[in-house]
Amino acid sequence: MHEIIDPTTPRAQLPFEQLPRGFVPWPKRILDALEAEQARKQMRFADEYVKRHLEAAALAYFYAGLDVAYRPAEGGIEMVGLGWPEASQFLHDNSIKVAQA
Repeated sequence: MHEIIDPTTPRAQLPFEQLPRGFVPWPKRILDALEAEQARKQMRFADEYVKRHLEAAALAYFYAGLDVAYRPAEGGIEMVGLGWPEASQFLHDNSIKVAQA
């Protein structure tokens, strides 16, 4: 299986050291795409679905393939660990999600 990489995303354009940390707002591009899909289907998606989609899409947009530790936040995510050495420090903290983006 081949992974499709969007060369316009921060993950594809920025070196690891320059990827955003701290509060990371939902990218406008992702919000616009979600809004367009809801308009196309003429329905509003459930809040829980929207939340899960925004998290997954933002993680892929900024951090595809990297280990991350983050906390959901109003309007985005709070990135607290990037790369396994940082992210693994939060494995036992139930308030932080550790995943591979």
